[in-house]
Amino acid sequence: MHYLWYRLAVVTILVKSRRIIQALIASAIAIIIITVMPLEAHSQYTYQSSLIQKERGSINGTGIGGVGTTFNKLVLLSFDDNLRGDFIYAKPILDKYGFKATFFIICNKTGISGTTRFLNRTNWQDIAAMQKDGMDIQSHTMNHRHLNHLSANALNFEIGGSKQCLANHGYHATTFAYPYNEGSNNATVVNVVAKYYNMARSGTEPLMFLHCNGYKKQPQKDCRTYLPDGKLTYANRYAVRSLSFDVDEIKNSFNNAAIFADFIKMVNSQSKYNSGGVINAIPLITFHDVDLATNQPYITNVGLFDQLMKYLHDNGFKVLTMANLGYDTARSTLYMQ
Repeated sequence: MHYLWYRLAVVTILVKSRRIIQALIASAIAIIIITVMPLEAHSQYTYQSSLIQKERGSINGTGIGGVGTTFNKLVLLSFDDNLRGDFIYAKPILDKYGFKATFFIICNKTGISGTTRFLNRTNWQDIAAMQKDGMDIQSHTMNHRHLNHLSANALNFEIGGSKQCLANHGYHATTFAYPYNEGSNNATVVNVVAKYYNMARSGTEPLMFLHCNGYKKQPQKDCRTYLPDGKLTYANRYAVRSLSFDVDEIKNSFNNAAIFADFIKMVNSQSKYNSGGVINAIPLITFHDVDLATNQPYITNVGLFDQLMKYLHDNGFKVLTMANLGYDTARSTLYMQ
């Protein structure tokens, strides 16, 4: 009887011991899991953060010779003349794809309305809504006059007055756009622009070279405003070169297929100049009015505009504004910031 009791006691102890050991093992596993998982999560977070920082480096350096990454495709978008179609139709498309753009405002034409598109402009409430959503608001003169034919007082009013007008409405304009693409080759006009703005946008080129040295017909080594002989340079911070997309639409007789093909060619033309995250050239594309109309100069059809923006989105382009463009005075070069 005692022997049987002893056997039962031993078995009971062994069973309890096995349960205790199993519990300890389970606890150890739980401890290991609790300890290891955060380390893995931290490593993954650190890795992802490094990728994000590398991508930021593609535009936070000093342009050529800046922080190298594999990000090579940039586009800068702008809109001239504050036509209401840009607020009603273009902005929702930009919002859909997560893009921002620069809108150049004609102060004295803001808020006017009428039966034709040129008499139907954005008002200050529209402009405030655009800035609130991250759009860049800049200057396009007071009245959109031909600057090459104005007196000194009139130039100051059109150029400086526009900066003050925007400031009165809460906008700090640092960039200017020349009406009719006139004035960037006129030292008198450029000197007035330089009094009020850090930079100015001109036209006629599908690419802006950050060292201003890629224009075959206009040889330059950097982006200084004047050459040693006092001659005004072709490309500089007061003549940031861009292309009015309306010119291409007119050239292609408003054939959407041809326009779209040209757009693809244009935005990808930077690829032979940019590599390893070092940016040497950027397409700057300017639109005027995005609207429902077709086959009309200086109007981009809504459907076509959506197609163009979708292409940029689906093909990994980083879309920037004029606010992302800076000037390095020490090296006389432009850079993305």
